This record gives sequence, C-alpha cells and structure tokens, in this order.
Amino acid sequence: MRNTLETTSCARGQRGTQSLIARFQGDYAHALDYVHDGLRYKARGTGRIRLLCGVAQCHANLGDSTGANRTLDLAQTEREELASTDSVDGLFGFSVAKQHYYAGSSLIWLAGGVDAERAAREAGRAIELWEKEPPESRSLDDEALAHVYQGTAFLQVGDLDSATAAIRPILDLPADRQISWIKKRLDRFAAMLRAEPYRGASAADDLYEEIRNLGG
Repeated sequence: MRNTLETTSCARGQRGTQSLIARFQGDYAHALDYVHDGLRYKARGTGRIRLLCGVAQCHANLGDSTGANRTLDLAQTEREELASTDSVDGLFGFSVAKQHYYAGSSLIWLAGGVDAERAAREAGRAIELWEKEPPESRSLDDEALAHVYQGTAFLQVGDLDSATAAIRPILDLPADRQISWIKKRLDRFAAMLRAEPYRGASAADDLYEEIRNLGG
C-alpha cells in the first residue's frame, strides 16, 4: 500500500511539475492537460489542492473566468474538508497562504471587475498570513510577488492609491531582493500606468518613473 501511494504521489508530482514548466513557457493548454492528468491520482495532504490551484491558473490565463473561480472555490472547499496534513510543512508544503497567493496570481490575468476584486482580497490574505508566520516557513519572494499581484488587481479596478500602497514595500526592497519575477510583473504594472484610465495622470507618471528607476 505504501509503495502504491509513493508511486501515485510521484506521478502526481511529475504532472504538477510539467504543468508548472508549461505555465512558465506560456503554454497553458498543455499545462492544463498535465494538471488534469495529475488529478487522476489519489493524493494525501494538500497535493490535490496544489493541482487545483494550477488548474485555476491555466483557466485564468486562457480567459476562462468561470472555470478559474469555480476551481478556486473547489480548492477552498477541499482545504476546509482536509483530513490529513502535509508530511513536510514550511516552504515545501502548500500552505493556506500559498493557496491564497495562487488565487491572486491567477485572477489578475482576467479582465478585471469582480475577478480583480477577488484577486486583491486573495493576495492581501496571503500577505497577511505570511506576515504572521515564523521566518523559516515564509516564502519571502512569493510574499513580495503577492504585493505586486495585489497592486495589479487594484489598478484593474481603478484604485491607484491602493495600488501604490500595495507595491510600496516592493519598491523599497534592496536590490538583491529584486528578483527577475518581481521585475517582470512590475513591467506589466508599469505598462498599465501608461494606459487608460491612468495615461497622463501625474501620480501615475511619477510611479511609472519610480518603477523604471529601480536598481539605478
């Protein structure tokens, strides 16, 4: 029985990794195929919840709001009904904070509106939970990205002040904490400041220049 569980866990993990790589490459259709295949295998702990969050990311990037939100709701329900915990906690587990982070990072790729409002809440909840955790279990890079995702969501609903406040801690990070993914996501944030309804607004222009000047 133990060997069977280990085998299915390995297969599930492999599909999750393949899906993650495909998402990094922008191939969301194949990423969705991989993660759906991974869901065929039984999982203990939060393995299935992690895969469901991957499904939501794929749906959101493919423009499917209904599919993304439905899957995130299912992941939340399964979290509440979870009977067993992860064998490994901390950075290697799939914490509640990470689940909210995945939700926020998914929904910002949709058209805004209620999706953006939920994205801002989800990212904010992830930040709040991480801030209460001990250093050894915090994912500081993901926590930083959550600020960018929350800020992006606020921009999508027209709230520049809240967007600025959300990313302020990231703009103040030392240069060695400005990882490539933060810069990449800030590029999108900056581009939004150059589009309607922010185009030409002095506060948006100032924030744009501050982002562009990061790292000298």
